[in-house]
Parts: sequence; C-alpha cells; structure tokens
Amino acid sequence: MVITEEHDSDVTASFELHVISQGVGNLHNFVSVSKDIWPWVDYIHIREKQQPPEQRWEWANKLHESGVPSDRIVVNGVHEVGQGGGFAGVHWGQADFSQSTISIGDMRKRIRIGVSVHSVDEAKAAEQQGVDYVIFGHIYNSNSKPGIKPRGLKQLAEVCATVNVPVIAIGGIGIEHVRDLRSAGARGLAVISHIWASEHPKQAVSSLKQAIVESEG
Repeated sequence: MVITEEHDSDVTASFELHVISQGVGNLHNFVSVSKDIWPWVDYIHIREKQQPPEQRWEWANKLHESGVPSDRIVVNGVHEVGQGGGFAGVHWGQADFSQSTISIGDMRKRIRIGVSVHSVDEAKAAEQQGVDYVIFGHIYNSNSKPGIKPRGLKQLAEVCATVNVPVIAIGGIGIEHVRDLRSAGARGLAVISHIWASEHPKQAVSSLKQAIVESEG
C-alpha cells in the first residue's frame, strides 16, 4: 500500500513513527515542516532544551494552530502539565526523570508519558515507575551523537526482551533499518536528521512510513 495523506487513519498502528525537533530554536521551520509531514507521523516531539518550559508549550500551541492535531504533539522535558490539555503527552530525558517528584500515575490519567533510556536497568526503572513507553538509543551511528559508539541491535533486543512497555528505537535510523529494528523487538522508531536534514522532508517521511507498512508483511 502506498501511504498518502488520505491514509492518516493508518497512523498510530503497531509500529510507531516519532519525529523529534532539531533543538535549534527555529520555530518557523519547525512549524512549516511539521504541518506538511504530520499525516505520516504518530508523534511530533518538541525537544528544545535551550528553551524554558513556557516557550515549549507556546511551540505546541503554534503547532496545533497550524493544523497539526493535538494528539500528535509531545512536549519534551516539562513537568508542569497544566498547559498541556489535549496534547498527546510529555517525554523526559534521564535527568528530567530522575529529578521528577511528580506522580506518574496521576499524570497518566491525562497524558502519555515517555522516557529516554540508555540501558536495560534504566528501561526497567522507567517501566517500574509506570511510563507508557521508552525511547532507547542510539542504535546506529548518529549525527546528533558524533564520536559516540552506537549501542546497536543486540542491546536494543535485550531491552525489548526485558520490559513490556513499547521500546522506540532512535539514532541514525533510515529506511533500510526498519525490518531489523522490528526483528529486534522495537515497537517504533524515532528520527531527527532523517527528516530535518532532508531537502524534501515530506518525501523522506512518507518513504519511511511506507517502509514501516511494508515491514508488517
């Protein structure tokens, strides 16, 4: 099946596609690209570490105003969810997760919560705290992690075999990796540069979604 904008109802299937912002603070480009690619994407993450939480929520509102459904928008690194009514959820890094004093159980009544992990132990700890999913990586050599050895498919498989929550793979992922990630047990993938470094982001994301659909056979 060829994925087109008319097939956005097929999104949010068994294997998720997450797109994460570059973290460079370019709101105009982020919104412009996101409003074109969202029909193929399960979740778009606002990961702008240099910004205060209030500004990240502002980005979320701008994204929604541009036409991106609120249930596709995730705000990273925030703890106050009072401004997040209607958005898909929040995602935490390890520092956010370890420092949080918020009850995940209470937050889960309203939103979806994810945590980035880098080991089996971190994944187990996140699951025990009640998160909905974890993002694990980096799996392959990544532009965002230059000079750092990737964790690879073996470690990904170990994490997937250890926890019951969905494991989303991240790091240097392209179309050619989809089947291997699924075979390792991943329940989704997350990309940054694959979309934002592309001259044709819409084509890049639709091709990636097509590869996901084809890998289901």
